[in-house]
Amino acid sequence: MIRFLSLCFVYALSVLLASRIVPGLRVKSYGKAVVFAIVFAILDALLFKLLVFLTLPALFITFGFSLLLLNALLFWFAHRIVSGVSVDSAWSAFWGSFISGCINFILTYLLFGHGTLLGL
Repeated sequence: MIRFLSLCFVYALSVLLASRIVPGLRVKSYGKAVVFAIVFAILDALLFKLLVFLTLPALFITFGFSLLLLNALLFWFAHRIVSGVSVDSAWSAFWGSFISGCINFILTYLLFGHGTLLGL
């Protein structure tokens, strides 16, 4: 549970940093970003594998690019649930999820080491 919460805090920081870069992505406060990160993590755990299975042909045709679109879709769903995060368009959701994912990857590696990234 501590690992989950610490990773959510890091993802919340990633979303805050992404909101400074991506036009159309706004976060009211760090608290709202933490709630967004927790909602995103729950949606990811519940829906991502199912969505990957349902879009498996598109996954093969696009050589994995559709995974970025699925992640953006979950990012958009999470913003619809959390009132303190605003996403203006599909492109904002796409770039917001992509940039926050990249920032999260780097921060997680720097803070927790490579074992956390590989799920070890």
